[in-house]
Amino acid sequence: MPKQLRLRTSEIKVNSNLSVPIGNVLWSEAFFEHFGLGHLIRGLKSKGTDLGKLAELMVAYKVGENFSILRCHDLAMSPLIRDHFGFTEFDVRGLYRAVETLGENREFIITHFRQMFLLMYGPEITDMVFDWTSLVYFGSEPDLAMRGYSRDGRPEECQVTVGIAQLAKPPGVPIGLTVMAGNTNDRKHMKETYGQVKDDLKRNSTLTFDGGAAGKVMLDRIIDDGNHFITIKRLNKSDDKIFKEFSKDTWTCIDEEEKEYCLKRKFPSRFNYYFYSQERYELNKKRTGRRIDKDLREARDLEKGKIPKEFSFSNPLIDGKMVRQSRLSELGDDEAMRILEKKHTTGREGFFCIVSDRDMDPVEVRSTYRSKDIVEKLFSSMKTDIGIRPIRTWTENGVYGVLLIGFLAQAMVSVTRYLAKPASSRATKFITNSMQKLTLTAEIGNDGRKRRILSNFDPLNTSILRSFGLISEAECP
Repeated sequence: MPKQLRLRTSEIKVNSNLSVPIGNVLWSEAFFEHFGLGHLIRGLKSKGTDLGKLAELMVAYKVGENFSILRCHDLAMSPLIRDHFGFTEFDVRGLYRAVETLGENREFIITHFRQMFLLMYGPEITDMVFDWTSLVYFGSEPDLAMRGYSRDGRPEECQVTVGIAQLAKPPGVPIGLTVMAGNTNDRKHMKETYGQVKDDLKRNSTLTFDGGAAGKVMLDRIIDDGNHFITIKRLNKSDDKIFKEFSKDTWTCIDEEEKEYCLKRKFPSRFNYYFYSQERYELNKKRTGRRIDKDLREARDLEKGKIPKEFSFSNPLIDGKMVRQSRLSELGDDEAMRILEKKHTTGREGFFCIVSDRDMDPVEVRSTYRSKDIVEKLFSSMKTDIGIRPIRTWTENGVYGVLLIGFLAQAMVSVTRYLAKPASSRATKFITNSMQKLTLTAEIGNDGRKRRILSNFDPLNTSILRSFGLISEAECP
């Protein structure tokens, strides 16, 4: 007889017990209650299923799954979830209408969250970072869906652009969301994103953003509002002259180990901080080397006759002729490389310039600008972990609604990082997975009575529940 090497139940019995992941639901409910969002949203709809509870469910579903209204409806109609929320049976069209209602009232909801967060946790100076991205759109193409420069890797598809205003660390929480047509440039979008939050900022706040949004009108507006800006400068010929005169003797060394130098220039309304970085220089040179290799390979392929030396076409309306001329036969490899290197070398390798109206230490201004990557990481989290892309809706309010749900889901994660210390350095996926593990089981006894059991606690989800006041210190192991 073979030896038993592992333990197993002596008998599997079929039963009527029910289990469902409940952690994200408890988390979402606590977040909504903490900032008064449930009560606020509930008041937007007087009849039918409670809109506040539907919003809590959709945000909970969003942090756990790639958002699908159909699958979210299936979850809503599962027995334990229906019993938890007190839902009566409703059609999936009710969820579609809920999404559109949320989208229609997005400004009201976002403003409430922003003002509540700043009231409860806002620092004396509300420093902000701004950034914008694009999201591919699949649907019936409302006016928002346009083709433009794609930062979502799909230039052939229609898209919408999304702007985020995020508090600098700490606390690093997003408090503004704007959505505009897919062909909107950053300079135009900045007016909307800044305009949404500016009335809630303390004076002397420092706003950090990319150079693409740094128009003179916008910068003057920030100064007139009593705030400050830090952005990257678009380089021109006058900057090139400064770079040509670079000397380690005249520029200030700010990091000997990394070989970084700075030259500060004062102007009537701003300070230009010119930086040189050896690491940046080496990265730029490697990038230039790859371009040179690519151009040389392409030239050799063309020289081998992949297209004819002469190519002509004609029809009754258009005549055309193309002649290919090659220099490769006259050049050696070294000379060809020299010509390509001269073509691709700009003289700006290793250099960049940060501009601000504040007189700051170069190390501080560089560090502040680099901290802008928190909003870039937030976009990455929203796209991959929260799953706000691609957008599949059929109305403009539907677009606003699904993005508002994604924004609230990401805000919930960011608030959790701020409140729960064990979550502060955890990636979004680790946080959501930990909460998703919490399971509610309804054990049905022989007498038909139900006993509810919450299981799969770990240090991370326990800390999160405690930070929102769902469990006390005394109840923690």
